[in-house]
Amino acid sequence: MSSTNSVLVAHRENLAAEGIAAALSRYTGILPAAVATTAEEAESCGSEVDAVALDYGLPGAQAAGASLRQKGVRVVMIGDGPPGDASWVSGTESIATLAASLIPGFKDSRSARNSLSPREREVLTLVSKGLPGKRVARELGISPKTVEQHKSRIFAKLGVPNQTAAVSLVMAGGIGGSQ
Repeated sequence: MSSTNSVLVAHRENLAAEGIAAALSRYTGILPAAVATTAEEAESCGSEVDAVALDYGLPGAQAAGASLRQKGVRVVMIGDGPPGDASWVSGTESIATLAASLIPGFKDSRSARNSLSPREREVLTLVSKGLPGKRVARELGISPKTVEQHKSRIFAKLGVPNQTAAVSLVMAGGIGGSQ
């Protein structure tokens, strides 16, 4: 995913809205822009974002969701809805499922850990500990240029632009750095 998608989280409980927004912020390419606790707030702020996660139990949620959809905003209802409907995510589903529903083509970078080779995981583990490239090379018995090549492949696989973003994923628990 090459761009950042802004998301509004609307929930009848402010703490729940903030928690969902915080969890979504850990995903590369998703920027929670605001939270709302009323359908009116959701409708007002929702036209300024790419997608809205809307609590089905929020009074007026259905009307606000319909209005936002008419304006071209992607709306995903949180709660029990028709099975298999991409515009509904059960409240018991993972945040990754919500993220995938909010952003078409979303790739959960946390699952990308499985696509890293064992050597790439070793390199990522060492750089996440703050070791510079030359030290990583010495630790692993490879050249600094090879370390840089591994890092480039890691960034591509994780969908991040640089080492800071890759390490942020590790620190946030988004991927495991070790095997």
